Amino acid sequence: MKKLTILALAISLFTLGAWTSEKDVNTVKFYSGTYDNFLRSAKKQHKPIILDFWASWCGPCKKMDRETFSNPDLAEYLNENYLVYRVNIDSEDGKAIIERFGVKEFPTLLVADYKGNEVTKLKGFYYPNYLTKTLDGLDESHRLLGSSKKEQYVMN
Repeated sequence: MKKLTILALAISLFTLGAWTSEKDVNTVKFYSGTYDNFLRSAKKQHKPIILDFWASWCGPCKKMDRETFSNPDLAEYLNENYLVYRVNIDSEDGKAIIERFGVKEFPTLLVADYKGNEVTKLKGFYYPNYLTKTLDGLDESHRLLGSSKKEQYVMN
């Protein structure tokens, strides 16, 4: 009986772990640290960045969460090629970042190279496929991803 209980527990934990891993792959992984550490991490990894200017009261921001950032294909693309940081525009840190980049509309996605140099601001709601095409266009004109990372993504 003891072995059966241990086996059932092991299967449950394995299933939970697989479900959690699959869920993580299907959504965009927002950096969970300070903005300064986020920039350090981007420089260290040589990954371009996306700042998602967001508020809990913003309807289009919530729609981006539901329809765009939860899209598995977009999530895989962003998680592989970018570091994404969510800027809460109602926080003190968020207000400072808004001022620094002059963001006035929400949602706004600010795309920058790994050094934090702004490439463009994407204002308003974006559908997943349109956002991917827009980011691909920026990569072609600004070489954000570099040839090796993009080739690696295409080969997978």
